[in-house]
Amino acid sequence: MKLIDEKGRLFGKVNVVDLIVLVIIVGVIGAVGYRLTSSRLNAGGGNPLTTEDQYCYVTLYSSLVVPEISQSLEVGEKLVANSQYTDAEIVSIEETPAAYVATNDDGEAVLSEHPLWKDVTVVVKEKVDPSSVILKVGGQEVRVGYSYILKTQTVETNCKIRAIEFKDE
Repeated sequence: MKLIDEKGRLFGKVNVVDLIVLVIIVGVIGAVGYRLTSSRLNAGGGNPLTTEDQYCYVTLYSSLVVPEISQSLEVGEKLVANSQYTDAEIVSIEETPAAYVATNDDGEAVLSEHPLWKDVTVVVKEKVDPSSVILKVGGQEVRVGYSYILKTQTVETNCKIRAIEFKDE
């Protein structure tokens, strides 16, 4: 008895092409079933221990700005995004003389304070889901080192994010 007869059937009973198609269909169904039932592949990606929103405090730093920037900001003021107020609000504002590098009479670089410009540190807060992959405060993504545009009804300035922390309040 031949393995494949003259009509292309395996052991004279099953067509080889039909058998290959059947094996492929069973394999695809098995792979889909495994994908749907595998807990390792279907993990949510979030932190299952943290399910409620927390206040996210973001420390923003804007260097070498005119003093009117910090003078125009107020604690409790809401941030603006997409022409609307957001839930993010300013909780603290700190202004210090701007540090910059200048040269002395000998041509050496020296760290000094600018007579006009200021460095401004602002802390804003908004309630967010801390298990979210992308954190957004004031309608913008926040990550330490990331650029952030501090925008209120009367002020807009570029900042760098220095710190992010979560508190229950």
